[in-house]
Amino acid sequence: MSDLALPVWAREEAFSLKPDVSPYGCRDEKGNLVGFDELDGLKRYLSSGKGKLAWIWVPEHRRLIAPEEYPSLVSTLKKRRRLFSEYDLQDGKRGLLLFGAILIYVIYAAYARGRWAAVGSTQTVGIAVLLFFFFAIRPYWSGLQGIKELRTTNKESVAEEIPEARFELWLQSQKSRITMVLIGVIAAVGLVQYLTGGGFAEAGLVKARYAAGEWWRVHTAAFMHGNPLHFLMNASALWYLGKRLETLGRWPHLTMVFFVSVLGAGWATTAWVLEGSSVGMSGAVCGLLGFLLVFETLHKKLVPKSARQRLLGILVSLVVIGALGFQFIDNAAHFGGLVTGAVYALVVFPKSSSTGRPIILKRDFAMGVGALLLICLSALAATAAMLLQ
Repeated sequence: MSDLALPVWAREEAFSLKPDVSPYGCRDEKGNLVGFDELDGLKRYLSSGKGKLAWIWVPEHRRLIAPEEYPSLVSTLKKRRRLFSEYDLQDGKRGLLLFGAILIYVIYAAYARGRWAAVGSTQTVGIAVLLFFFFAIRPYWSGLQGIKELRTTNKESVAEEIPEARFELWLQSQKSRITMVLIGVIAAVGLVQYLTGGGFAEAGLVKARYAAGEWWRVHTAAFMHGNPLHFLMNASALWYLGKRLETLGRWPHLTMVFFVSVLGAGWATTAWVLEGSSVGMSGAVCGLLGFLLVFETLHKKLVPKSARQRLLGILVSLVVIGALGFQFIDNAAHFGGLVTGAVYALVVFPKSSSTGRPIILKRDFAMGVGALLLICLSALAATAAMLLQ
């Protein structure tokens, strides 16, 4: 098979030429280089868990490669993975003690105020449950799974990981300017929200006021957030999913999916949850996830199967988080955004056996620019609503 028939991440030129500094070495995602004269030096470095491992270089290859592509490092990778799995277990155990104690305390405090009815309706309990899940259950489970997988780790199993390893490293190296623009716009509105003390009342999706005719709140609510943690969680999800969509589906579809998913999420929550308020871009982020789930299924040769399965893991996490935080998480908006993004992919992209990414047509470019302008206008409207309060 010629190089051009392969997906771009599988081609030899997908990775840079190796640096001419030493026979062996590794480079992290920030471009930091660590060189070694012998393979044993590289093995000792990696086995110690030092550095955030990304690419390596060896004499047999003229370009950087994924560590999984070098059979001589299998035992080293196994040692490194065991080390990080043990770190996860230790973090999980500490989290079980710390956040378990916090969870027990807030449950007791809520129960003391209003018995079990108060426990089920207190937002603090929901937040404590989420913290317990993120900082105790998840790392502990990850550590257990990592230790379990080491039992079957060998040259053959590591070789099967090569496609996903190359894909993730290639994706990591791609520029995602529009994703950064979106994060920057949302961060700018967040700064105004912090400085003015604005929030739900000014630009959030207050259901009663929306029903009274303030339709623009569907557009502005996505740029508001309940607290810094809410913003950081959404921004980190947008960073990964946005970068993936921008790289694979091209940037015009990123802005269009983001914009229509904001609308889909807003309309879903106003239809199903008639009272209260909603803020945050999680509905739009769910739209990106819905798009990628369908798009990558329609373009199976573009993305390794194991990398596609990671999206399913994100979807499962989304469902778990929605169930644990149902008191304050707008699951209707999440569902509306997810479905909107999935439908967009089904309508716009036919099934394809090609290994190539879509090309940007003039129509796509124009609509992508238009969607980006509408996103910026929505952000300006949210800012104006807070400044003019």
